[in-house]
Amino acid sequence: MNKKTFTLIEVIITLAISIIIILTLSNLYFTGSELEQISNIKTELETTGRIALDIMTNELKNTTRTSSQNPSPNVTITSGPNQKQLRLYLPETDSEGNVVVDEDGEIIWDTNNPIHYQYIPGQKELRRLEGGEQRIICSNVSDVDFSDITLDNSLYINEIKITLTLSKNTPTQREVSVTLTSLVKLRN
Repeated sequence: MNKKTFTLIEVIITLAISIIIILTLSNLYFTGSELEQISNIKTELETTGRIALDIMTNELKNTTRTSSQNPSPNVTITSGPNQKQLRLYLPETDSEGNVVVDEDGEIIWDTNNPIHYQYIPGQKELRRLEGGEQRIICSNVSDVDFSDITLDNSLYINEIKITLTLSKNTPTQREVSVTLTSLVKLRN
């Protein structure tokens, strides 16, 4: 009777190869899982960032930088330590939503109702303030930059550039960051 058995060395080699294969496969699984988390977070940040940019650009398209009306309804950008904000005014509208103009055909601006977009770094939020009410339009904001011709001479007088940077950590504390930019042409 010829009985085949495994030697101790054969068992150890087989066990070592099995462990290497299992570790390689688990590493691939965890790497794939991490990449999926990064991709999902990046998509989430891009989506929320685009929504915030759309909200701001839709309002900015109806504002001005060139009005001579007093008080001035012109868009202003305020920057300072830990404070970045944009102030704008929209045209007055009648009960049907039409823009109100004066006898000379000039737009009448609602200068009693300023709208502010304000970045709050400590809370990583971009907020819209109007009439004492505030609304968070974007979270996970790590920076926002409002630029006009006084800050970026490549822009025209009626243009505002918004650069929005968002970031969020994966469950394994890997930071995912997205930067979005929008160039808005204001009403003349």
